[in-house]
Amino acid sequence: MRTRFIDHIARFLILFAALMMPVHLMAQDVMSAMPDTDRAAQYYLGERNAIHITVNVWGQVRLPGQYHIPSGTDLLTLVSAAGGPTENSRLDNVRVVRRFNQREEILEVDVRRYLKTGDVSLIPELNPGDTILVSGSVFNLLTKVVNVVGQAAIFLNAIYLYQRIN
Repeated sequence: MRTRFIDHIARFLILFAALMMPVHLMAQDVMSAMPDTDRAAQYYLGERNAIHITVNVWGQVRLPGQYHIPSGTDLLTLVSAAGGPTENSRLDNVRVVRRFNQREEILEVDVRRYLKTGDVSLIPELNPGDTILVSGSVFNLLTKVVNVVGQAAIFLNAIYLYQRIN
């Protein structure tokens, strides 16, 4: 009886591992295997007398992080320094969160409109301590939901197959 139970557990674990293998392969992070790919997010070498400010870039850019940039840098230059937007970015609502006189101000920038019109007045100059958030598109959210549902389906399928074997 005990040997049969151990045999069933072993079958279930082998089946579960075989079904979960593709999930682990899809989750590989290629960028982390490349050495020093995000060093630009840590250091900025500029002219000796240039005043640098610190800003943060979050969200759907290739190299998010904290940047030390010359004073007077605009939003597009910073996003470009951060590797540019990813294919899942939402460029019609890039947010700049800034502290101004002990209160926060949120600027919503339509980069897509700038790209269509070329109107430079749409792109703000950055201030010290600004945080830039490039949000993801609906497709990005849908991809995450499908991924979670797919993993749950694999787990439920393993349970179903295990029960069918018994």
